Amino acid sequence: MKKIFTLFVALFCSVAMFAQDTKGMFEFADKNGNVVPNGSTLTKTEVEKSGTRLQINTGLFVKPVKTELNGEKLGAKLRVEVENLDHGTIQYCLLGSCSAASEKGTFNSTSDFVDKLDDLATEWFMGTDKEGKALKGEATVKLTLVACKKVSLGLDELYIEQFEWKEVGDCSSITVKFVYDGTTDINGVADNANATVVARYAADGTRLSAPQKGLNIVKLSNGKTVKYIK
Repeated sequence: MKKIFTLFVALFCSVAMFAQDTKGMFEFADKNGNVVPNGSTLTKTEVEKSGTRLQINTGLFVKPVKTELNGEKLGAKLRVEVENLDHGTIQYCLLGSCSAASEKGTFNSTSDFVDKLDDLATEWFMGTDKEGKALKGEATVKLTLVACKKVSLGLDELYIEQFEWKEVGDCSSITVKFVYDGTTDINGVADNANATVVARYAADGTRLSAPQKGLNIVKLSNGKTVKYIK
């Protein structure tokens, strides 16, 4: 019994140490690569127009600081914990692959290898009234970058190797509070007027050569990402 207990303690300690080693591997940063410290709380109020909808963007990027652990290359994913959502949706992306949350709960992006500064394109799309005007309110989310490793599941019936991503440990967490009181000026329309399209993606991250029906994610030459539904 003592041996089993000792083995359990050793296993627990090794897992905890491994998770500790992932701290800071991937960091939240701004578009210039300046790191947002772990544990930060950000309040965002700047409203932008995206298509026919209004949004408040986090302006956050993922910055790879250390991509290998014990000689193994690790990827990352974004965990989104929606703590408060008065209305609308929280949209979040990783490497152009986007999802949306319309209720409280915990959600995860896809996982992938991140080798350079990448726009997380995470924002709050506010709900609207019958006249199409954005509703006043707030939304609060906790964002966590999680280190993951790619694990082979073997070959399928067509002899194609299959994989899955397993969490290794948390890297950095911040809290973002979105606030819209109905009086904030709307930015982004004039700023984007002279910008050119650098890349265009579908909701699943597929690069597009032209707009398609449904959600379009457009990266502009001024560094901003705009989403709209055609």
